[in-house]
Amino acid sequence: MRKTILPTLIALLFTVGAKAQLWLELGPKATFGPSGYFNSTLANDQKHDYSLNLAYSYGATMGLNIGDHHGLNFEALTGTYFQDFTYRPSTGTSIRNSLEWEVVDLYALYRYYPESGMYLELGPKYTLINEISQTAGIMSVPVEGQYEDSYLSGVLGIGAFLSGSEALVFKCGLRAEYGLSDMVTVDGMTNGYPSIDSDLMSQGDTTPFRISFGLELSFGVGGIAKGACGRRGFVLGSRYR
Repeated sequence: MRKTILPTLIALLFTVGAKAQLWLELGPKATFGPSGYFNSTLANDQKHDYSLNLAYSYGATMGLNIGDHHGLNFEALTGTYFQDFTYRPSTGTSIRNSLEWEVVDLYALYRYYPESGMYLELGPKYTLINEISQTAGIMSVPVEGQYEDSYLSGVLGIGAFLSGSEALVFKCGLRAEYGLSDMVTVDGMTNGYPSIDSDLMSQGDTTPFRISFGLELSFGVGGIAKGACGRRGFVLGSRYR
């Protein structure tokens, strides 16, 4: 069923767009905010202390707007995520466990633009892990085969137009992202990841998350307008919203 959601959404939007103006926007984007993974077993264990880690990412965004209220936004961002926690097996003993993974995040989001100068967005994010490393104290931890190479997340966000002109708009937004799958492999679970020093029999699910504040600068490249005669033509410099 998941394979049919995006094609169906695209088909629906293009059906709406058949009677509306379409225009394209391109631009850079940067985001910043808390990121990491959530493991309820570790979070509820008195021997583990979680840390909140901050991360940033940057890249490019492309938006296809259909009429005044609907659009599809595609983004490719690169960044590095972190998660730290401290394991205390006994009084006076602590082990700092740190996981770091470099990623490419690919977004495909539906955006709804009401009349208030804001927007709502919803959709999936596919994350490719390019490199991952882990340490326990000062010791490096072997990670090959212990973590997934990619994972899927659900994204929900809200944003607003800060300023702009007919061809240029500056936007900001707040997003919440939560993984739809475990980032630890079956072998990793068997081997006691992510907290390899703990004495827990089972550590449960390890789910990536992110809450980010983003800034994007969008350039209105052009639009496709449908004239009264029913013909379509490409119009450069179309009015930006």
